[in-house]
Amino acid sequence: MYSKPVVRSLILYLVLSYAHAQFNIPEVTIQALKPKGIRVSISDPENKLNQFVFQGNVNRKIGSNDVGEISGEVLKPKNGVWVYEDPSISLKPGDVISYYTYVTRDRKGYVNDNLSFTVTELVDPSRPNPSTRDCKATVTEVAGAKACAGQVVFEDNFDSFREDLWYIEQYIPEQPDYPFVSYQRPPRSDVVSIKDGNLRIAPQLLINQPGYSNNSVLSGSLDLTSGCTSRTMYLSRCSTSAWGASILPPVVSGRVTTKIAFKYGVVEVRAKLPQGDWLYPDILLEPLMNKYGFMNYASGIIRIAGARGNVELSGSQDFSNKLLYGGPILDFNCRNNLLRTKRNDFPWSNDFHTYTLRWEPGRIILAVDGVEWARVEPSASGLQGLLGQDCPVPRDLLATGSDMAPFDDYFYLALGVAVGGITEFPDGTFTSGFRPKPWRNPGRKAALNFWQDEDAWWPTWSQPFIVDYVRIRAI
Repeated sequence: MYSKPVVRSLILYLVLSYAHAQFNIPEVTIQALKPKGIRVSISDPENKLNQFVFQGNVNRKIGSNDVGEISGEVLKPKNGVWVYEDPSISLKPGDVISYYTYVTRDRKGYVNDNLSFTVTELVDPSRPNPSTRDCKATVTEVAGAKACAGQVVFEDNFDSFREDLWYIEQYIPEQPDYPFVSYQRPPRSDVVSIKDGNLRIAPQLLINQPGYSNNSVLSGSLDLTSGCTSRTMYLSRCSTSAWGASILPPVVSGRVTTKIAFKYGVVEVRAKLPQGDWLYPDILLEPLMNKYGFMNYASGIIRIAGARGNVELSGSQDFSNKLLYGGPILDFNCRNNLLRTKRNDFPWSNDFHTYTLRWEPGRIILAVDGVEWARVEPSASGLQGLLGQDCPVPRDLLATGSDMAPFDDYFYLALGVAVGGITEFPDGTFTSGFRPKPWRNPGRKAALNFWQDEDAWWPTWSQPFIVDYVRIRAI
């Protein structure tokens, strides 16, 4: 049986003691029902519990003392399973339920909070109720939540922009890539937008933003302090001023990052890559805590997929949009050592492709459209053992981690578009019409020289970065 609302349960919660360390609350199984409704259950085969309370909100956060829009109390189990159902709740795939659970056992109360569940399907109410005994162990860990093998822990089909799932970044990126952009969310702008069920990230010129001109780029200021999302002063800043050859970032672009962080799993992104000279997409895993350091990729990033936006880009080899690249990066000086490439007969930006990362405790695997194209596995001395001794990675610190260090901690997914910079485009390359790359990577005037060539590259920006869906699954 269950009752609603659960005022009595909340009073019990306030007066009874609870301790996470003394008792682990059984994992919750949640089912979204057809045509509407929700079923929540926990398994208690030893009949040790006295009460089960569930509090949840749909697509908005819930505090550990809040009464949710989904609110139920169960006072008696059935066949060792505590089940709460609410037939009035309307759900759809992609909805995220933020929730906490509370149980009593031996007259003590225990709470498990900061949990979330993403709806992936609506099930027939007659389907047998799975108990948590069906939850198979997984190496995947989700920060603040539990995961079962095969479970979709994050999914977005971009029917609308879900601010409960994503951050829209606002800052000026710096080391180690120094791209010629600021990440913003300008008002009344489509830098980051949802259209036709897709996420679109379309870079724009700073001079086309209200209050800016060419003189602003050369001698003005850019202040993003209000709403700035910079995580550390080592990698980015919230404001800057032009001085001499150091101009303002001439391009306004977009970047979104997941609010979920996880360790190990399968990431799937179906996307059409951007097209235009000196553009490149970011489909990355980035470290949540920078456990092994901030500078020069010390805590690692994993590039799930990348392709330069130039339809033609020649040099020592073909670097154009026909060349897909990806893999782990552990150090700025040796950033290409573990990157892998895959060549295509046509530009990758011509069509949608599904880019997949399988991140395991013993390997990193990349696939496109279901076909594996790259694999990186640690040596006997770990991933750092794949790098030469001249690569200045923090070897002593990495040795304190696993063989996969630095990729043995929580990471989040980042999607965005960057421009230029000092890492992605080799010097001595030529784009369409045999026009040379207009800046040198170590040059003090890199951004200025890039901006002075705007008449050549701006007309080539024919396609934004378009993302159909994102899915993260436990292994």
